[in-house]
Amino acid sequence: MPMPLEIIGLGKQEVRFIWDEGVEDVWGARELRIKCACANCQSEATGERLLDPKTVPEDLSIKDMHLVGNYGVGIHFSDNHTTGIFRFRDLARKR
Repeated sequence: MPMPLEIIGLGKQEVRFIWDEGVEDVWGARELRIKCACANCQSEATGERLLDPKTVPEDLSIKDMHLVGNYGVGIHFSDNHTTGIFRFRDLARKR
């Protein structure tokens, strides 16, 4: 499973993941927020998306981030959403 060497994004509208191969993946804050799979954003029972992307601000930014074990990152967005865990394996774009 990939583990980034560096994660850059505090106060920004994008998050940059730098992997050990020197490859960078950039995700927009809004794109990540819409991708969130927490129970508030996606039904645990059916997998149905509960979050309406139209409700996510265009100018969303990252307020805080923290590692979740060795497998993901928790992100606190400027809309105060904090419950999602973003797995590194899902953030490493396919090459």
